[in-house]
Amino acid sequence: MKIKSAIAAATLTLGAVAAGAGVAAATPAPLHTPFIGNYATYEACAADGNSPKTGGTQWECVEVANGWDLYTY
Repeated sequence: MKIKSAIAAATLTLGAVAAGAGVAAATPAPLHTPFIGNYATYEACAADGNSPKTGGTQWECVEVANGWDLYTY
């Protein structure tokens, strides 16, 4: 009977760990919501990021192959 109890306890523990890992994996990574545009230089991207019309308080310029992409959150 002790072996069955040990197996049951191990199964419950593994299930709890797997459920916790599933919850952690289900948490989405921060997304770049609206894509504003592509800019040739970082300075131009940052200028629009700081602008209240196009950027605002939370923005990011991401370097890509053809320049810089501006994203807001």
